[in-house]
Amino acid sequence: LLLDEPTNHLDRESIEWLTKHLLSLTGVTMGIVSHDYDFIDEVCTDVTHYDNGGQLGKPCRFVYYPMTFSEFQKLKPEIAAGLPRIDSGPPKSASQPASEVSGSEDVSELSESMSSVSVSESNASEGSGLSTTLAKVDEMIAAGLILPMNFPDPGKPEGIRTFRKPVMTLKKCSFKYPETDRYILKEVDATVTLGSRAVIVGGNGSGKSTFLKLLIGDLEPEEGQGEMWKHHALRLSYVAQQSLHHLEDHVTSTPIQYLQARFRQGLDAEVAKLKSIALTDDEKAEMEKGSAIYAIVGRTTKGNKPWYEFQQRGKMKAETQSLPFAEIQLRFPPYVQKLIKNYDQKAQAIESGMAIRPITEAEVLKHLGDFGIDQQLAFGKIRQMSGGQRQRLLLFAPLLSKPPP
Repeated sequence: LLLDEPTNHLDRESIEWLTKHLLSLTGVTMGIVSHDYDFIDEVCTDVTHYDNGGQLGKPCRFVYYPMTFSEFQKLKPEIAAGLPRIDSGPPKSASQPASEVSGSEDVSELSESMSSVSVSESNASEGSGLSTTLAKVDEMIAAGLILPMNFPDPGKPEGIRTFRKPVMTLKKCSFKYPETDRYILKEVDATVTLGSRAVIVGGNGSGKSTFLKLLIGDLEPEEGQGEMWKHHALRLSYVAQQSLHHLEDHVTSTPIQYLQARFRQGLDAEVAKLKSIALTDDEKAEMEKGSAIYAIVGRTTKGNKPWYEFQQRGKMKAETQSLPFAEIQLRFPPYVQKLIKNYDQKAQAIESGMAIRPITEAEVLKHLGDFGIDQQLAFGKIRQMSGGQRQRLLLFAPLLSKPPP
């Protein structure tokens, strides 16, 4: 039984069930790749570490340790301390088995570790586990063993002067899928500011991903139930939980070619596919009728309210009309709001420099390098990249448009 990161999308109850199930199996050999060290300490009897001894350019090899992870931690604390973690707590003490550490002790250990972190050399030399790990990471970055990540400076979006001003809101929004009567979300309210740093927690199936899709416009609320709003100057990027499908049509391309294709029109093609932005065939047909609005050509602000300039069928292109967004919402079909969102996307691209910055090989290569994708990977085929490397590519590709963090 081979399991590759089996706990990544599981809540704690599901992980506990999986652990019990695996322990109940007999006559089964398991190979598990995981960053959830509490899980592998309970399930695994042996550890295999893939390593090159910290020597740049030296091929990695498997080193086998016939012991549990907590025993491996005691034997090789310098390796265990530097391993990445995605689970619920800080690395447990190498002198204490994982099963003996309670949740409250986890919290206190984290507090003590964080309180000792300082930029001064004196604190770094005091020997705290976290300081030692950070120093080790700095050494590995300097040696080229770890590639650092440098986020682009997005600047401030037009018309947003403070970090407390809302940039996205949901009001009394409800959602259910067409094939069921059960609401996934019921009368949900949410406000996002530039200063928001929010994590959404909850069990599997509770609606976390559905909420995010509703917030960013990949899903739309039930008709007549709730309001969605996004500041017209906000640049938006979205990385879905299951995002690897974005690369399916590009596996024979290089990462450079993938980004050039994705942003070749100065816009993120993946954002343009969101349901709240993409026009349906029926909506395209509606645009051809009578005096229908078929293009948004300008935007201005009057009294802190956005006004949009548009063109209509049956009139000369120079015969444009401007109305406030609130009035357009009331007077015209919903597809016009999609035209407005598409116009806002183009305006945001110009503001970020995307629409006027050439997506040259050198420009894209620099962006990839900022996020740890070196030249060897950037010029190689995507199909040759590991799962983790592909995920890194997808995670940082949207940041080419410099969305606010």
